[in-house]
Amino acid sequence: MSRQIKTVYVVHHSHTDIGYTDLQERVIDTQADYIRTVLDLMAQPENADFRWNCETLFCVEEFFKSASPEQQEAFCRLAAEGKIGLSANYLNFNDLVDCQVYGERLAQWQARLAPCGAAMKTAMMADINGVSMGYRDAMLENGVEFLFTNIHCHHGMYPLYQNQNAFFWENAAGKRLLVWNGEHYNLGNVLGIKPNRSSNFMIRDRLGAESLPPDPVETLHESLGDYLDSCESQGYPYDFILTAVSGVFSDNAPPETEILRTIQAFNAKYGDEVQLQMVSLQELYAAIGPKLTDAPVYRGDLTDWWANGVGSTPYAVKHYLDARRRFQLCRRLDEKAAEKYPALYAAAQDNLLLYAEHTWGHSSTITNPYDTMVLNLDMRKNSYASKAHEAASRMLDHIAAERGDVLRYYNTEGKVRACGVNDRPGKRLVEFFIESPVIQGIEIRNEAGEVLPCQVSPHPRGRSIRFVDDFQPHEEKTYTYRAVEAPKEVNNTRRCYVGAERIRDIENDYDPVTYRLPYEAETACFRLRYRVHEGVLSLVDKRTGRELLGEGFAPLFTPIYEVTPIAIENPEFPCREEQERRIMGRNIRGKHARIYAGELEAVDCVERGPVFTLLRLRYSLPGTVRADVYVKLYETLPRIDFRLELGKTISSDIESVFLPLNLRLPDSQLYLRKGEREAFRPGVDQIPGTCMEFYMSDDGLAYVSRSGSALVAVRDTPLVYMGEMRHHPIRLCDGKAENNARPVYSWLMNNNWETNFKMDLSGFCEYCYSLWLGGETSPEEAMDELRENCFDPYVLVIE
Repeated sequence: MSRQIKTVYVVHHSHTDIGYTDLQERVIDTQADYIRTVLDLMAQPENADFRWNCETLFCVEEFFKSASPEQQEAFCRLAAEGKIGLSANYLNFNDLVDCQVYGERLAQWQARLAPCGAAMKTAMMADINGVSMGYRDAMLENGVEFLFTNIHCHHGMYPLYQNQNAFFWENAAGKRLLVWNGEHYNLGNVLGIKPNRSSNFMIRDRLGAESLPPDPVETLHESLGDYLDSCESQGYPYDFILTAVSGVFSDNAPPETEILRTIQAFNAKYGDEVQLQMVSLQELYAAIGPKLTDAPVYRGDLTDWWANGVGSTPYAVKHYLDARRRFQLCRRLDEKAAEKYPALYAAAQDNLLLYAEHTWGHSSTITNPYDTMVLNLDMRKNSYASKAHEAASRMLDHIAAERGDVLRYYNTEGKVRACGVNDRPGKRLVEFFIESPVIQGIEIRNEAGEVLPCQVSPHPRGRSIRFVDDFQPHEEKTYTYRAVEAPKEVNNTRRCYVGAERIRDIENDYDPVTYRLPYEAETACFRLRYRVHEGVLSLVDKRTGRELLGEGFAPLFTPIYEVTPIAIENPEFPCREEQERRIMGRNIRGKHARIYAGELEAVDCVERGPVFTLLRLRYSLPGTVRADVYVKLYETLPRIDFRLELGKTISSDIESVFLPLNLRLPDSQLYLRKGEREAFRPGVDQIPGTCMEFYMSDDGLAYVSRSGSALVAVRDTPLVYMGEMRHHPIRLCDGKAENNARPVYSWLMNNNWETNFKMDLSGFCEYCYSLWLGGETSPEEAMDELRENCFDPYVLVIE
């Protein structure tokens, strides 16, 4: 039989997992050592046709740190010759990655490699299930033209409803990245290009083989023939096909010359049927690029099925996100921060990149959570977030001191300078702290001597002072402050509004606010209604009279807990927690899951003043010891800050916690964004066949309509869930408009995975959000405004 496929291009690599198989630093050192091994192998004449591909640029970076000048020169020469493949993919990330940081790092390496003829036009990703448009744009802006993906379908899936195909991924500017949508990164191992000593689940799933023939070449001939027949029978259109292969059937695998020997033996015996050829990424792109010029063009998000893994470590993720904000704040305050503080700048970037790498923990995190190695990998992973936070915080302190901050906060009178860090004008909230618990009142004056309304709030170590002022882009304003006596509170006994027990529960026009607070709160922009045991009932935009509460399992400000009890009973499976999670597939819950909305047990007005009113909504919620939502309504701003204070219990069951973000704006569409530009509508603006169950977003979400927008900042937990709130068949993205109208939930935490993501969600933490109503009618403008709103002026105490 004549075969259509004439060439199999073999990409030899090591899948980079920073962790999973061993301690992170052990993996890093090992990956660097693989490159040294490759240099030795390629110096041997019998290995002239051997190829090695550096899957991630990070491994090259680590190699260069310890390599001699001679080794660095040899590496660059072999890369320029196309014998060592270079990938512009820095690490296999999830969508936590700061795309601007990645872009800066990629640009540095392009500048370093270009003079020796090894500038990167290619990239390779393995295992991970998606990549953001911001990451794609960073590649395009730095000269990358081709991306080879190798998606692992465990709790995930490749796009376009079929793998082993090509498409152009186009951005808003019309630039295109050629993508080869490949198979699993161990396909070559399954086929036997690296001979296998025993069968495993992947071989059984793909080839049905329980045992393997003793002759590796015959095994390869049979398995490859079956695979190619299957592809051709399903309409595969090209005369070539791609496969990746590792030195052993594992992650972080070494280079292996047995792959070359097997290929040579196969070609000698069966080369007239099909030729196998080891290639670098550069050679691969040169060979197949000209044959793919008519590939289809797609726009939109290549959504990550594995984004939910970050929900397993909500406390460290919150710490990471604060580190990322602090780093971004440094750049906003001082555009020369990289030049002035190079060590801190680099340390922050290094650790931000490492924390956003996809691996998280050890492979036995669920099957053996007691193991020391599991603990060590978890602590080391968290340390990347902490080291990034430390570096960014120290850099921020240096910038503050340089700009006049005295770094002391004890004086009850003095001066503060508010440094605007926004690119847009607007009313901004100014906040600073004084370590003095005795202060009851503060007077704030601007530079014209005018007194501004302010509010003094309790702080664990003193008082927080907040007020609102207008700021032009990057404007700096100086204010004086001094402690004053708080006004005395005296009841007017001649007006009918309060009794002798000091309870204000009578309808009246003398104090028309307090008697309503057990049931509703009202500002210039909002009216919020609620009732104990009934929950949140209404949120009205007073400017338009429109109801803002959207439909969903529960209304805004209402925490939700979901649990799938471990119920599997099968003696073949020694770890029930692992197997219950494995059989969920792409669902985030089991068929027997139970879901609970918090019951509103009490409403307290914690604080009321000239700047804001603060309410505490006390909920009872299974799986928690505390689930209080604090809602802060500003008197003159179309802004609500809210936070969930959560005390989560420990359990080995499958758990999730959500907070609804459903809003109702007439004719609005929902937008998210990952990166500097190109907001997208989840469920609509995506590569066909991708995940539309959940997403990550850099700053939050925006409801955008022709009459304005509602912006929601999701500060501490980046996951957004839009799937059904029950076990259901998984529908892949088909771009229908109705997909964008589904209820949306902030997904705070989960322990869904059965391998390398944590099972223990217990702990105490607050999760902070903000809601703004604005006039933006353009999606990009709305997302830009959301990002700007996430940065209030930075305040320096200067006297």
